[in-house]
Amino acid sequence: MKTKLLISFIAVLTLNLSLLAGDRGLLKYDKNVRQQDAFAEKSYIPYNVNPESIVFVAQLADGFETDSLSVGPEISTLITGFYDYKTNGESNIYIQVSPTNSEVVQVIDVQADSLDFAGSTTRRTKYSFTTNGGQSWDFNVDVPEVRSGFGVLHLTSTGAAVISNHSTNVGGVLDANLYVDIDALAGTFTEYGHPTHSPFGIWPQIALLSNGNIGLISRRNVSTTAPPETLYYSYWNQTVLSTRIPLYITGTTYAGNVGSNMRFHLASNGAGRVTAIIAPVNQIDTLDNSMIFQRTSIDDGANWGPVTPVFRPYTVNGDQDTVASAGGSGFIYKKNSDMWFLAYPITTDNLYEQARLVVTRSDGNTSIVATAAQLGATASYAQSMSFVFNIDFPSMGWSADGSTLYCVYSVTMPDTSRGYNQRDIFCSYSLDNAATWSNPIRITNTTDIDETYPSVSFWNPGTPGNPYELHITYMKDPGVGPSSFGGSAPATRNTLIYRKMAALPPIGIINNQNLLKEYRLTQNYPNPFNPSTKIEYNIIKSGLVTLKVYDVLGREVRTLVNEVQTSGVKEIEFNAAALPSGIYFYTLSAGDFTNTKKMILIK
Repeated sequence: MKTKLLISFIAVLTLNLSLLAGDRGLLKYDKNVRQQDAFAEKSYIPYNVNPESIVFVAQLADGFETDSLSVGPEISTLITGFYDYKTNGESNIYIQVSPTNSEVVQVIDVQADSLDFAGSTTRRTKYSFTTNGGQSWDFNVDVPEVRSGFGVLHLTSTGAAVISNHSTNVGGVLDANLYVDIDALAGTFTEYGHPTHSPFGIWPQIALLSNGNIGLISRRNVSTTAPPETLYYSYWNQTVLSTRIPLYITGTTYAGNVGSNMRFHLASNGAGRVTAIIAPVNQIDTLDNSMIFQRTSIDDGANWGPVTPVFRPYTVNGDQDTVASAGGSGFIYKKNSDMWFLAYPITTDNLYEQARLVVTRSDGNTSIVATAAQLGATASYAQSMSFVFNIDFPSMGWSADGSTLYCVYSVTMPDTSRGYNQRDIFCSYSLDNAATWSNPIRITNTTDIDETYPSVSFWNPGTPGNPYELHITYMKDPGVGPSSFGGSAPATRNTLIYRKMAALPPIGIINNQNLLKEYRLTQNYPNPFNPSTKIEYNIIKSGLVTLKVYDVLGREVRTLVNEVQTSGVKEIEFNAAALPSGIYFYTLSAGDFTNTKKMILIK
């Protein structure tokens, strides 16, 4: 029957609204002052239950290779602390690679030195950078030097960092503010606040516009009334922040204690188009579940088009079951294109085992990135984890040539060896603008350490001979469970990890000639599929090649290839429209090489 999806993002935290005096000015970076928690051995991360008592150390993971990716080793950015609640649903942007020098990477994180998470003045937005591809990091900047929360990071065209967060630094009022570095890697941030602080906003998201301005959206935050959920837009004109205008207002009031709990994103294509994604908590449709909307400007935010739905809950199985969105989301444009991409989890009737991560494009087409069954995600939780779905926090970035869209996401696993479900990082990629996706690639695999809140650089450069790289960050925490808000797990020190991955193409390419080194049968994509999927394989010398499909009983159901083929990379499409749903196997035979892989047909 139709059941209402439990909203995972109802606000339970009470924000500290204490007024701290502060003036607009420069936040300066001093390279001579080192981080107090800098590590003597970068290959180990100390995790302690309080700033004085280290209980154990965790070794950073080494690099490894999959069929398609070379995953580099974990590198500590030296940003570390006890705060383990990094987002209220949006996949915040914590890493950017310089578009002019791929060795320069800038990162931010939200951390706290104190265990008093709700009211601690040590909760700060930390900024760090590397100039040698992550091997060493310069770090000592709090942006700003007062309590702040939930920053996002972008880069100007010159590579200067732009950070937005909510803090009490401007006028002593908690509000969404903007911080712009005076130059690339200068570490001296000029602070910009809104001309008025009523209404004031939190959880800001920003986008660099094609005219050099910066768009900013934030949700209304009040604690004394129950207004409609409201999303406001303003922009920095390279001198001041403009007055806010309402971009979206729900038709009903919000009863939570922070005035609103909607999720939202802002992204630009760099050519005049800018889009806001709005996922309010209490704007529901006739199926009694919340919707996702978008609003687009084609003139860098000067004028905005109408509010239109992106996702509307729907029914399946003869209208007996309701599919609704759940969990966090990520959003990105393809540069200089009119196409945007929104990643978010959906589920059927609030069942974790029915979870799948999907991407909806601006043209309305939706594809499945991964399912709970593929990922081995948990179907239940040992203890509550605040605002966490079992496939969550997707973050997306593009290869430098615009051919590959990467999606990195967090998956809650069944393991509960330490009393909470631990989380791992997975990656998928698309070579056709999110029409189909690779099989999920597991980046971390630990049973007693939390790796979550991944973030991907918007722009991911390549290296000579291999144009496909991926630069990510994520939180590494042995706490396995929330301690900052809504949880009871022991507080442990977590660290922002940097990791670089490079594609491993099935062939080497020299002087435009394919050098095939080995036979290879790749995993079909998409998988699961309905009704068609593609299978790619390598042949290193001419000969008879067969590719056959079998059912779970070993019966041959289709011969896809049975002929002499020359060497090269081959691809064939398998259409299973006439076959029932189920598990199938496909086997490639060529010379002395035989290999079999599994695929899933879901209709």
